[in-house]
Amino acid sequence: MSEVSWIQRAFETVRGQQAAKPTTLHAAEMDEHPATTTDFVYFMDDTNVLAIDEDYVDPSHWPPEKSVVILSEAFFHSMQGAFHFVLREEFLQRAFSFSGKGSTPSSWTQRRWLSLANLVWAIGSKWLQITEMADQDNHGEHLLYYARARALGLDHRVMFDHPDIERVQGIGLLAFYLFVNGSITRAWNTLGHATRHATALGLHLRITDPRVSEADKARRARTWYSLYSLEILIAEITGRPKSIFLSDVTIPIDHFWSVPREVQEFSGQVDNLQSPAGSRKIWLEYLNACRNASQMTGGVVPWKSFASVGRSIPTSYLPQRLYLCRLSDKIASQMYSGTSEDSWYEVQRKMGNLQTELRAWAENLPQELALQGQDPTDTDPRIKIELAMYYQSVEMILNRPCLCEVIIEDESIHSKEFNRSSARACVHAAMSMLSLMPDYPTAHEAYQLLPWWTLLHFVTQAASVLLLELALGAPHFRDEIPQVVTYLRKAMAYLWCMSNNSLSCYRAWRIFRQLLTEVMERHDDLDMTDVPSEAPPPATWNEELEKLTVKSFANPKHGFAEPMQQ
Repeated sequence: MSEVSWIQRAFETVRGQQAAKPTTLHAAEMDEHPATTTDFVYFMDDTNVLAIDEDYVDPSHWPPEKSVVILSEAFFHSMQGAFHFVLREEFLQRAFSFSGKGSTPSSWTQRRWLSLANLVWAIGSKWLQITEMADQDNHGEHLLYYARARALGLDHRVMFDHPDIERVQGIGLLAFYLFVNGSITRAWNTLGHATRHATALGLHLRITDPRVSEADKARRARTWYSLYSLEILIAEITGRPKSIFLSDVTIPIDHFWSVPREVQEFSGQVDNLQSPAGSRKIWLEYLNACRNASQMTGGVVPWKSFASVGRSIPTSYLPQRLYLCRLSDKIASQMYSGTSEDSWYEVQRKMGNLQTELRAWAENLPQELALQGQDPTDTDPRIKIELAMYYQSVEMILNRPCLCEVIIEDESIHSKEFNRSSARACVHAAMSMLSLMPDYPTAHEAYQLLPWWTLLHFVTQAASVLLLELALGAPHFRDEIPQVVTYLRKAMAYLWCMSNNSLSCYRAWRIFRQLLTEVMERHDDLDMTDVPSEAPPPATWNEELEKLTVKSFANPKHGFAEPMQQ
């Protein structure tokens, strides 16, 4: 289900290699050479997260009060309501009233909370850096906060012994931090520890004990489903098995349909210190002063809607997003299981049922989340974009098995039409996703307005689908090739603009530029002259990485082609 395997399939197709036989195709057009898909893995360690030695930092350091506000609010703003490892109001109240500021933590409770706080600030600092909203002097500051978190005990190199729910939240945040720095394998391993500990604490189970308060139930649900959402995302990107099985989860999503009680409980002022409401005011002033998104225009969402970025998020957003996560999980287990021996008829039956379920989700989406719905002035528009992009992502994953050359002897007309319509749905989803994104992108503006943690994944999904369709000879869009090319240009523009500051984005650019070159050699009528042949590499790109990238293009498992030289 990973786009990495789609990229491989496109290379093999354009180089004339035969697809799997229909009798061995099964549910997912399974890769015959799974080990070689690593040639096209684009995620890399964008940052050396251990660049600062934790033995040489002061773990008890407390940032200035305004920095605490800005970094904390930047973290919650960057999460866009998609991950609830930490509740904003509760965290801010605890930060404002923390009694051990600047001194060695007097208890393990203080130490654990301070390590979690430093991870919150590390992620907030990372987002401010990539959106160019931080001071130039603060470049790489997130590494310092992560070093302090390690010094306090939250370290991806260390096994965690019997953690409580707060430590599970910290490990989950640690996995997210590693993920947004390109360390996807570290994130996957760390998240595996977190989910095992969460399972041991029973966070995945429905609570029937009347002695457990509603607030505690909600906290358990938020923690569990934050881990689950991240686990699903990493599985979508890598295609790796998950450590969470949906059949074992009984905790309901219903907890998220109302405002958490903690929001009211922790919304007051603490003595003479800042309140969450006052903190938000400071943040919105900072956001409006720093944000400059004037260059990007176009896209489906009216540009005036972005004036309310950073405002409130409807309570319906999180449960609706989780329903999509669970549907993605079902698609993976039913359509992409390596042990499946289903006939193509059975594959189509399952796919049809899942298509119906996905359509039902879209048709029943609350008005405040619908892309074309009325925009309340106090609602953050980013949630609509993220939800719509995720929907298109899931639709690509669901319909991708039909985006191939299916050759079945004596195939019925109904079966052929199902294959064709599903393949078209896959390509339409790629184009629809790209249509949501503003034109003329710059990286820092894109990271401000789009789901930054998964933007590269979304763009590579769409680009791989469009290039695979063209590699196949555009059999499903023969009369609409110019439309496909228009959206492919847009995907390449996003990869190009993001490549300068990210090893992962630059490697993705190199892979897709090579694939585009080879596809263009088979299509004389493709007008891609305005797509640059080169992109500016990040400062940390070196000769060794260049050799590995060029070598991956020449792997005999994928056929032979002369790689582009940079």
